[in-house]
Amino acid sequence: MKYGVIDIGSNSVRLMMSEDTNTLYKVLETTQLSEGLALTGELTQAAMQRTVDAIERFYKKALNEGAVKIYPFATEAVRSANNKDVFIKMLNNRGIDIDVVPSQNEAILGFSGAYTDGQKAVMDIGGASTEIAVGNQDGLIYAKSVPIGIVRIKDKCLEDKEKINNYINEMLSQYGEVPDFEDILAIGGTPSSFVSIYLKMKVYDTKKVDFYQLTQEMIRECLDKIENLSFEDRLKVDGLSPKRRDVIVGAGYLLLAIMKKFNKSYVIVRESDNLEGYLKYKLGLISKLS
Repeated sequence: MKYGVIDIGSNSVRLMMSEDTNTLYKVLETTQLSEGLALTGELTQAAMQRTVDAIERFYKKALNEGAVKIYPFATEAVRSANNKDVFIKMLNNRGIDIDVVPSQNEAILGFSGAYTDGQKAVMDIGGASTEIAVGNQDGLIYAKSVPIGIVRIKDKCLEDKEKINNYINEMLSQYGEVPDFEDILAIGGTPSSFVSIYLKMKVYDTKKVDFYQLTQEMIRECLDKIENLSFEDRLKVDGLSPKRRDVIVGAGYLLLAIMKKFNKSYVIVRESDNLEGYLKYKLGLISKLS
């Protein structure tokens, strides 16, 4: 059977089409739902409107392609917004019900989608939150979501390096004691964007990105190329999505800071993530989320 899963993220909306548990493809639209949220505590009308429109398009696409079930779920931007009820009602008015995932569960979903073997950490940098989960073949042993993400960094710091680093260091302290692990499996648009930029991809290639070892040196090389460019000139950078050009610098500093915190010279980028994890949950392949 075919399923559609829609991830309503803080920076983008993504659709995964799946045949049973086999992923057929993923597509995304960058809507920056959390734009301004860090400053006001509320979602803007414009951000809600463009996000609702994107969700509806994906919902109809999944139906047209034969999905027997469509599972839309939302994360930190909706979870933390004072006016989340307005956003949920906008979707309800279009016949779409969503699941707002608690913060602890978001980390579990990412781990369930990306985990390979051994004792690994799964890191998910989003628009408004960043999750770190650690586990092994016996299950999860640590999971925490902290409300820092690439859109929050942009809203609070723009591209002021000192402000960015101070903000990141303050927020990363919230992870506390994290168990030891072998590697970081990195999911989400930040690590995959840096692979795309480093490899100068004119067309994004999922097969090249999945399991790519992205080093600190590669990330710094990309940042050196991008951060002194104007937003207009960033449009000419191969591999950089135009809709990420205003968040990519803060994203790079956050990614580097997490790698330094855990003394890792590289991350392993995964394309399998919380979309796969959420489908497993809905199909009963994950017994519980918390």
